[in-house]
Amino acid sequence: MTIAIIGAGIAGAACAAALAEQGEQVVVFEKGRRAGGRMSSKRTEHGYLDLGAQYFTARDPAFQAQCQQWLSSGIVTHWYGRLAQATADGLQVSPDETLRYIGMPSMQAPVTRLLGNVDVSLGRQIDNILFDGQLWQLQSNGVSAGRFNKLILAIPQQQAAALLSPALLSNPELSQIFALPALLPCWAVNVQLEQPLWPYDGIFFKQDSQLSWAARQGSKPGRCNAGHWLLHFTAAFSQQHLEADGDTIAQHAMQALQRLTDKTVAGQVSHYHRWRFAQQNPDYPVQGAVHLPELALGLAGDWLNGGRVENAWLSGRQLAQSILA
Repeated sequence: MTIAIIGAGIAGAACAAALAEQGEQVVVFEKGRRAGGRMSSKRTEHGYLDLGAQYFTARDPAFQAQCQQWLSSGIVTHWYGRLAQATADGLQVSPDETLRYIGMPSMQAPVTRLLGNVDVSLGRQIDNILFDGQLWQLQSNGVSAGRFNKLILAIPQQQAAALLSPALLSNPELSQIFALPALLPCWAVNVQLEQPLWPYDGIFFKQDSQLSWAARQGSKPGRCNAGHWLLHFTAAFSQQHLEADGDTIAQHAMQALQRLTDKTVAGQVSHYHRWRFAQQNPDYPVQGAVHLPELALGLAGDWLNGGRVENAWLSGRQLAQSILA
């Protein structure tokens, strides 16, 4: 059986690894220049910068075991960041004692490891798919990318919907999966500050109209130095300013820091990135993964499983187990 997986994030990688372990012939297509998806870190002259996933946790026993393997291999480490919550009453130490992990030397290291024994085609965007009742035919820029017995889409919901648009019109079960948006946007901005602002390494903003998260990158091994702070804007703000240019978002970031700290903030924005499909919509129902044998089709990703890196991994594994059953 030949299986095509579109998307080399953690869900696609977990699914591909599980299938390959059982001897299935798998090809992973990824439009980016490297695997990782939202777990990618950007290499800079000051070290790596995490623009997407900031860390991950492990609650499920299977993922806990996977993380222990990664720890033993040195491709993840614990992040013992000092965390706080920002509310109307000010900053308070975050009460949880959850173990948090980061990839080493960059966040995508676990994804790269999962794909170590899998055929991966990087920088190749699949823009057209067709199911003839038996095989899936894939095309990239008008050129055939192969014919496969099964197709797995491990990409954000909205991107999967675009590829499947003809099938959605004739399949009510499939179209229902895409009826409600599962992923909301997120602007990410890195600010290089000239002086410290907070005595913490990460802050959850619970009631702010603009920011949802801030992290001191220098608190993570291998990342940019202590002066670099990564900011994530809320889904509502990001949606409102989805088509704004980077300079405008950079101004909002500096103004937000000034407002939240009530200090004169000296620094400059070094990087920004617009994630169009990133933050989980809390109203979207958890489904784990989707396997439609009659269409030789599978869907996996954090968007189907409640968000978070762990749930993306679990979604990919769940789909692989369903296909192998």
